[in-house]
Amino acid sequence: MSSEEVEILARRINKLFIEHDEVKRIWNRLDSMRVYIERDEFDDEDDEEQDPRHLLITGLSGVGKSQIGKRYAKNVSRYTKKVDDEEIDIIPVLYVKLPYPFTQLDFYKKILKALGTENFRRDARINMIKDRVLFLLKKQKVQMIIFDEMNFIMRTKNFDNQTAMEMLKDLTNEHQVSIVCLGTPQIEKLHIMEDEYVRRFGRDHINRFENCNEKFCELLKKIEEAIQPPIPIGLYDEATGLPRLLHFYCQGRIGYLHLIIKEAFRLLNVFDQEYVDYSNIRVTVDILKQAKFNLFRESDHLIRPENAE
Repeated sequence: MSSEEVEILARRINKLFIEHDEVKRIWNRLDSMRVYIERDEFDDEDDEEQDPRHLLITGLSGVGKSQIGKRYAKNVSRYTKKVDDEEIDIIPVLYVKLPYPFTQLDFYKKILKALGTENFRRDARINMIKDRVLFLLKKQKVQMIIFDEMNFIMRTKNFDNQTAMEMLKDLTNEHQVSIVCLGTPQIEKLHIMEDEYVRRFGRDHINRFENCNEKFCELLKKIEEAIQPPIPIGLYDEATGLPRLLHFYCQGRIGYLHLIIKEAFRLLNVFDQEYVDYSNIRVTVDILKQAKFNLFRESDHLIRPENAE
C-alpha cells in the first residue's frame, strides 16, 4: 500500500459507523416524531397545535447511543433561508451533549453553540440567555433537540434533578420542539419523578447484540466491508473463531467493538505513517487480543472507556 492508501484506510476506520437494525429502528422513530410536529409554513393558526412528542432512550454504555444521536442530527439536512434580506440557518435537529457539571448557564450555552452562535455578553443573566435560546429555536425552526449524557444531571451533586427536568420542559412549553434524552438505564429515575414526565416522555431502549449469532456475524461482515483492509481479516468467518472472540470482548456492544478494531489498527501503526509497515497491515488474533487488553485489561472490559460511544 502507498502512504496515501494507508491514510484513506485510517480515515475509513475513524469514520466507521454501521447502520444496523437497531440504528434504523431508532432513526425511524425519530423521523415519526418530527413529522408529527411539522406544520404548514403558510398556516399561522396555532389553535390546532398539539404537544410535541418526547422520548427517553436508554442503553448500556457502549451500545452506540451517542453515535446514533450524532449521526441522526448530521443526516438531517440543514439549509439557509432568506427572510427579509436576512439569511437564516435552518437546523431541524440539534445534537447537544450536556455539560458536566450540569449548570443552568452551561446548559443554555451548549444549546447556543449547537445553534451556531456563542455571542452573548459575559455579564448576561441566565434569563437573558434563555430568552435568546428560545428566540433562536423558533427562528431557526428547530424541530428536535437530542440531549446526550443525561447522566451528567444525576452526577452533578449540587444541582437538583427536578430543576433540570423543568428546564427541558420549559423549552417545549415555549416552542414546539421534540426532546430526545439519551443515557444509561439510571436516567429512568428522572423519568418517574413526576407523572407529567411519564405522560410526556415515551421510552425506548437500544439493545446490544445479546448473542454471537447470524446478526452479529452480519454486523462484523459490514464492518470489514466498510474498512476494506488490505489483507482480509475474516471478522465474520466462524472458521477463524473471531466472531465468538470479539463478541466476548465487546459483550455485544458496538461502541466497544469499534474501539477494539481501531486499537488493533493503531497497534499496526496505521495512524502513524512514520512507523507503519506498508506491506504487512494484517489484523491477527494476537493483535486483537492485545487491543482488547490495552483497552480493558484482564477483567474490566465492561467498564465504559473514554469515547466508547
